[in-house]
Amino acid sequence: MLRNLSIAAIGALLLASSAHAETGASIGGGNPYPVSDYTCQDGTHLAVRLFGDRASVSVNGAPAVDLLAMGTEGTTYSNGRWTLTIVQGQLSWGVGRAVPSPCTGG
Repeated sequence: MLRNLSIAAIGALLLASSAHAETGASIGGGNPYPVSDYTCQDGTHLAVRLFGDRASVSVNGAPAVDLLAMGTEGTTYSNGRWTLTIVQGQLSWGVGRAVPSPCTGG
């Protein structure tokens, strides 16, 4: 009888601990690099994830491309073809040498 009670108690503890872990994960504490969605003035849709030393950017739903941080402040990310700039919380997107397009969202 004591053995069955111990097994039941262990089972209850395991169930309670797994339920608590699932609840904590659903609150959103698991992803330190969330994706932010933006729409630019030129119609481009961006999904941006900032990592500090680089930004991962998906353009119009295409697979994400990594852009490296340029300079010491890390507010400009580029691969030479595409440039993502963030100045005082305002994001802009540039392709080649074209004038960057302001974007909203986040």
